[in-house]
Amino acid sequence: MSRIDDILKDSFHEDGTILTLRDKYIGIRGCMELATKEILKNVKQLILPGNQIADEGLEALAESPYLENLELLNANHNEIGDDGAIAIANTEKLPKLKDLSMFGNVIGDRGAQALADSPYSKKYIKLDLYKNQYTRIGYKALTESENLKNCEELEVYRE
Repeated sequence: MSRIDDILKDSFHEDGTILTLRDKYIGIRGCMELATKEILKNVKQLILPGNQIADEGLEALAESPYLENLELLNANHNEIGDDGAIAIANTEKLPKLKDLSMFGNVIGDRGAQALADSPYSKKYIKLDLYKNQYTRIGYKALTESENLKNCEELEVYRE
C-alpha cells in the first residue's frame, strides 16, 4: 500500500464527499498519484492546503478523470504558480467547480489573466487568490473580468 493510500484511509469525512488533506505534505508526486485514484469520484470538497503540490500537482488534479463532482477546491499555500493556475483555468474536467481557493501561492500575472479570461470562471461563486504574486496587471484582469462578474466572493487583494 502506498503512502497516499494510507493517508486516504483516515482523511475522508463520513459520507465520502469531503476529503481533507491539510498539511499532509504529499508533495508533487503524491498529488500526481492522488489524481489517479478512482475513490475521488464522489468527492465534492477537496481540502489540501500546505502540501507543496506546486504546479505539477495542480495540473494532475485538473486533468484527473475522477473529479467531475468536485465543487470546492482549497489549494492554499501549495507553491502554485502560473502554470497551475492556467491548468485549472483551462480544464474541462472540473465541470462543477464553483469554489476555488488558492490563497498564499505564487500565481503571477499570466495565471491571473488565464483565470480572468477562462469561460469556466463564469461558474465561480468564490475565487480566492489573496496573497499571490500578480501585479496591478493581474489584479485589473481579475477585477474587470466579464467571466467573474457573477462571482460573489472575489478575494484578490495583494498586500
